[in-house]
Amino acid sequence: MSKRFLIAAWFCLCGLSIQAAWLPDVTEQALAELGVAYGTPQISGFVFIEGRYIPPPYTVTRRGNGIFINRIQVEQPVPWTNGTPDSALAGDGVRKTVDADGDFEEVSPTVEPVKQANDIDELFNDIGTPAARPEVEQPESMAVRGPEQIKLAKEAMLEGLERLRKGYEVALGRGEIFFFGSQKRVNGNYGSARTMMGVLPKALRQAQSPQELHHSLRQGGVFFIDIGICGELYRNRTTFPLLEERLKKIEESEALEEARRNKEARRW
Repeated sequence: MSKRFLIAAWFCLCGLSIQAAWLPDVTEQALAELGVAYGTPQISGFVFIEGRYIPPPYTVTRRGNGIFINRIQVEQPVPWTNGTPDSALAGDGVRKTVDADGDFEEVSPTVEPVKQANDIDELFNDIGTPAARPEVEQPESMAVRGPEQIKLAKEAMLEGLERLRKGYEVALGRGEIFFFGSQKRVNGNYGSARTMMGVLPKALRQAQSPQELHHSLRQGGVFFIDIGICGELYRNRTTFPLLEERLKKIEESEALEEARRNKEARRW
């Protein structure tokens, strides 16, 4: 077994042990009542969680009211309270993850106000096509209303959560990049991700501080990563072998595609 493989395997195991500390655990009751939805593994895309690179394949799973990527919770857009969907998002409101043109967008937790659960389709309309609005009354008094209202609210939440889960899956399949953290999320298309991958592995290997890493990235034309994300990346700088390995695979794939195109061109 090669040394390179051992290093990559060790870091993969470390990545699986990451806990997104800024999100509450999915309750046993939410898991029991909402169940689990498994996604299809995606070999494309790039995921960083609190600055640590998680290598593909990526499987986006819904467990209860939480969205997980490779067993790491990255989203819990609607809290679960006393056996029902909560009437509002927990504290920080909705945080958009994918903008309309697929370009980068960083979103602060305080950008959007808290939304009521009667707007539950709006809670999830950042990814995919919004579903028709279900007839769900405001759940502030859900505890004193009948089971039919609670059932409708759960169905609406499940529909939105699945749309969100599928949105992440499709975006990763397109090669997009996601940075998840307690203060912000950043998402971008493959072109932006490819530019970053051409610079980040070497910059992370050589950097002696977050500021130096930030400067190196900007020198390489990577402007969407701010000093805060650079701090997270720097704390996880020992993952650079995984990034170097990923870059090598990307370059090999690009070389094969270029050779194929040249071969096709010669035929004509």
